[in-house]
Amino acid sequence: MSKEKLKRSLGFWDILMFGVGGIVGAGIYAIIGQAAGLSGNMLWASFAVAAAVALLTGLSYAEFVSRFPDAGGSFEYIKQGMNERTALIMAVFIAFTGIVAPAAIAISFSEYLSRLIEIPNWIAVIGIVLAMAAFNIVGSKISSYYNKFATAITLLGLALVIGFCIPDWGNVAYFEMGDEGFTGILAGAALIFFSYVGFEDLVKLAEETKDAKKVLPKGVLLSGIIVFVFYVMIAISAISTFSAEDLSQQDGPLAAIIESQWGAIGGTILVIVALFATSKTILSNILGTSRMLYDVARDSEISWLRKFTTLSGMGEKTPNYAIIAVAVVTIAFGLIGNLKIVASISNIFVFCLFGMVNIALLSFRIKNKDQDEEGIFKIPWNINNIPVPTVIALITILILFGFNLYNLFQGNA
Repeated sequence: MSKEKLKRSLGFWDILMFGVGGIVGAGIYAIIGQAAGLSGNMLWASFAVAAAVALLTGLSYAEFVSRFPDAGGSFEYIKQGMNERTALIMAVFIAFTGIVAPAAIAISFSEYLSRLIEIPNWIAVIGIVLAMAAFNIVGSKISSYYNKFATAITLLGLALVIGFCIPDWGNVAYFEMGDEGFTGILAGAALIFFSYVGFEDLVKLAEETKDAKKVLPKGVLLSGIIVFVFYVMIAISAISTFSAEDLSQQDGPLAAIIESQWGAIGGTILVIVALFATSKTILSNILGTSRMLYDVARDSEISWLRKFTTLSGMGEKTPNYAIIAVAVVTIAFGLIGNLKIVASISNIFVFCLFGMVNIALLSFRIKNKDQDEEGIFKIPWNINNIPVPTVIALITILILFGFNLYNLFQGNA
């Protein structure tokens, strides 16, 4: 097995921007309209519920990454809290989420790009995945530079939407539910949850982060809070511009919102912003999944996996074979995928994964009641060393998981 180490080149601001960038991705540009059709004027409440459930699990990620700053992320946490066999099984869930989701997002990228230039979608899918894989191969620091730039563009675009819509705030009944009532709010939250999965990729940067035990817990939680504020403001802006029913019918809802406020030039600008948003999400997913594959291969005795432990590069060494493998499979799925359906299908795997991370933390706490290290982040509010927020996280994940299945069976996906 390779004993080489990933280079620690990332600081707090790199991590914060990776966190914000990984969460503020393609979901807000595609899923918001679908969610509005479920939750009505209380679209903002769906975002708030999804954020609350995600942040509760974010606490578990924050404690685990502080205890075990390892590139494997959830794989390592489940292994430490439960056992390696369970972790290997869950690695399939992690890989599925980290490959199929960016494949669907690559399709979204191609659709946005086709609004600017005429190019076959399959060429755009292959091109953007290869480009983001190339950034990853060059190194996490270069990836961070691009991610910070693309995240800044994405946030400026969202701020533009909010800025143009603020004068219209207050002209609708924001507590008016959709036709499905409270069920619609939870169904919307389940669908939106696809937009909050960036924690999984962020913690996989642990071996490339300076002072990871302190920096990453802060980055995980603060990035989730920042995104929550942006998303709620976007939801209010969207409902202030279009009725929930009209919003659900829009092709590219955010572009439609800004176009209604600013005209065609505004719509074009939002399309460009969407290209940055989707591309950086693909970047983060390839980065995170390749690190997970690297860590699984490093810890496994399976001989054919050992190639993925190779670190190479002219400067900063990265797991290039793992990056290439993830990119190739992502392209394969990207040539046949669909964002709307994959969002709910991916959510099934995300809910299972987040649920297992919470179970692993509860198991770890039960087995290690008297083994707390100094200087680590520990979830507050405990009863007999059992973190109450983690129990709540597990219960709420199960509830949203049920509503996600409801979306699939009812055709809401």
